[in-house]
Amino acid sequence: MNILCFGDSNTFGISPVDGKRLAETERWSSILAKLLGSEHQVIEAGQPNRTLVKDPPFSGDKSGIKYLKAYLEAHTVDVIIIQLGTNDLKARFTLSAIDITQALEELILAIKAFYHGQTQPKIIILSPPKVYEVGNYKNIYAGASNKAKQLSIEFKIVAGRQDCLFIDGFALISACPNEGVHWPCKTHKLLAKRLLALF
Repeated sequence: MNILCFGDSNTFGISPVDGKRLAETERWSSILAKLLGSEHQVIEAGQPNRTLVKDPPFSGDKSGIKYLKAYLEAHTVDVIIIQLGTNDLKARFTLSAIDITQALEELILAIKAFYHGQTQPKIIILSPPKVYEVGNYKNIYAGASNKAKQLSIEFKIVAGRQDCLFIDGFALISACPNEGVHWPCKTHKLLAKRLLALF
């Protein structure tokens, strides 16, 4: 089974401590790969600043819906785990929870269209966890905490409508409360174990 983990910096594995990439033994996608064993291939496709809706200024092409197709063309995929939405909460984008959710549904529909007439991959949606408006991220993510809570509700509705599996990231996991956005190692381990139960 081939599993594509398509997400942002928390799938890439940015450490909230020093901003560097976490080791392979600490990232949720690589932990999941180890737990599943060698009969499964886990494709790590995390990209810092990746969004569902807009391309961040000065950061190149980071819109998820534009970049996912390349992965689908390059790999045979049985399962797609989508971990996106946190970067869309940035204040400068002025997006509502509904705006972000509509983009998620467009991404899901694009996946289904890509596999039209073929076996559809299983899609797992992970809603954004709690974001703390602190430190360097206080202004960048102003108002994000309330939107993230709303996204957990809206993402669940879309997942149900599109026959996707859903994990409520807001209820299950949390960003580092001191740094605000990125996940501590224990959170990566918790998520990997939760995902393992779906296979």
